[in-house]
Amino acid sequence: MPDKLTNAVADAQAMADVFVRLGYDTKTIYNFQRGDVPGIMEMLEKELPNFDASILYYAGHGFQLDGENFLPAIDCQISYANKYQLRQESILLSELLDLYRPYGNKTNIIILDACRIRPANRGGVDSFAPIEAPQGTLIAFSTSPNSVAKDGGANGHSLYTAALLSYIGRERLSVEELFKKVRRTVVQWSGNTQIPWEHTSLIGDFSFNIGQMVVSPQIPYREDVVKDADYKGEGVFGDLVGELRSCDFYRQNPAIDSIWRMNPSDLDKNQQFIFGRNLLQASAAAFSAQNFMSSLANNLRRYNTQDGNNHVLNGILFEIYFNSHGEFRGGDLKRHFFEEVIALKRYPAFAQSFSFIRTVLNPYRESLIYFIPEDDAKIDVDISLTEENVKNALHDLTYSVISLITVNGKDITELVKKHYLYRGISIQEAIAIATNAPIDAVTLHPNIPLLKNITFVKGDEDDAFYL
Repeated sequence: MPDKLTNAVADAQAMADVFVRLGYDTKTIYNFQRGDVPGIMEMLEKELPNFDASILYYAGHGFQLDGENFLPAIDCQISYANKYQLRQESILLSELLDLYRPYGNKTNIIILDACRIRPANRGGVDSFAPIEAPQGTLIAFSTSPNSVAKDGGANGHSLYTAALLSYIGRERLSVEELFKKVRRTVVQWSGNTQIPWEHTSLIGDFSFNIGQMVVSPQIPYREDVVKDADYKGEGVFGDLVGELRSCDFYRQNPAIDSIWRMNPSDLDKNQQFIFGRNLLQASAAAFSAQNFMSSLANNLRRYNTQDGNNHVLNGILFEIYFNSHGEFRGGDLKRHFFEEVIALKRYPAFAQSFSFIRTVLNPYRESLIYFIPEDDAKIDVDISLTEENVKNALHDLTYSVISLITVNGKDITELVKKHYLYRGISIQEAIAIATNAPIDAVTLHPNIPLLKNITFVKGDEDDAFYL
């Protein structure tokens, strides 16, 4: 076949891995040949009645001829075959849709990562013909009519599949909202040159993940260390992890010391990952954990692998953002030694760990003001305030009275107020917590200089404020 695609198989494998982790009954066919077409159609016809929902994902070439849409076999000679050969050597989209028509009360989703025009990459002979999605069906195209879908450019995947992988594991995200987010991401990544489209006649609500998978599909660790509440390790190391989870620093300290004395090569990546998670957890009270974290860069280097990974640091970073059930913590991050951990992004030796956590956090990016940049980018915080004098029998002081705090136009005043008033910390630290950022990444821009004494306007009462 001309115009060989670089990433189609990798795209299909990655999507299959996601659906396996989502618990779907998953069947995969790579590089199907023309002789496989009848068997594929027969398999779909037999399987569709057995399920309430079906998802068909296709990565490859696509084209239209005489009003028909073709998904060609790997050995189909697109440029030379006549229309009769093409019909024998391709899956016809119209025939696929005919299989779905009897099941309008179900949910059937077709995802086509294919060009819709002649150019080489995922292309063919002419654009996709107009289609009408049967009831209960959603058809998602990686690009708009008469346009090209990029085969590469996103970590070994096509732009579209890379974007899809970023969101498909998001819990309880409706399929319509998911494809909207994918479209927005692809448009941004492609510089407005690729715009995904969908045709839909779904009549019910549907989410790929309703709670059966709660973390990003790109996490290369076992489920029981991602959801470490389920971890039941055996042997000496398993017993030591049990001690770390005891929340008793008299038991945690010797356990940490024992794991430290183990040769890193004797611990697999899952053991190192869960050690990192529990090390951060124990650092709230256990002296040995605090000692480890106080010289973090030096202590972590011994766990660097030859291929540049550091599974202990991956575990520490994951624990900051995800709880023991593998669920995203939202705005309530674990901030034990947070500043010291994030500061490690300056070291090239730990670059892969920060690439790992960015990948894992990508589905939650919209809820994170601070998304661990690759450089030293700052968060600019605008503060509106006035000065007011308070005089009573105890003191005569002038206060900075804050009425509004925003980041990129987003009002975070109430969140900062909560942290500042009830934790007894500096205003910069309160803003750092509210934005999930390290303190040194926060740059304040008050309309007038901030004073030592700071408080907030109380509700809608312009002259009343907290003391």
